[in-house]
Amino acid sequence: MDNNGIVLKSNVIVLNGVVHFENVESLWRQGLALMNSLQDIQVDLKGLSQSDSSGLALLTAWVRAARAQDKKIVFTHVPSFMQDIVRVCGLDGILPVLWEN
Repeated sequence: MDNNGIVLKSNVIVLNGVVHFENVESLWRQGLALMNSLQDIQVDLKGLSQSDSSGLALLTAWVRAARAQDKKIVFTHVPSFMQDIVRVCGLDGILPVLWEN
């Protein structure tokens, strides 16, 4: 794997690199496959270096998928640029985020 993508480390989904329109569908599918193997889902965004609104769409799609499977999901180490997008879109009270850096 290069610097972009998803890996599973110690039952934590780790998202690295850049999320943009061209790769968001692939990342979504990879994340769903990993989520199927987990009961409680933690997604670590510490390695996320850049994203636009497609990254927010990715997170909300994963939340919907987790809820459809009656699984708990939480996002950790959300970069400040992603926190800004979440707040601007009014989703800071909706997305299950641990606001830690």
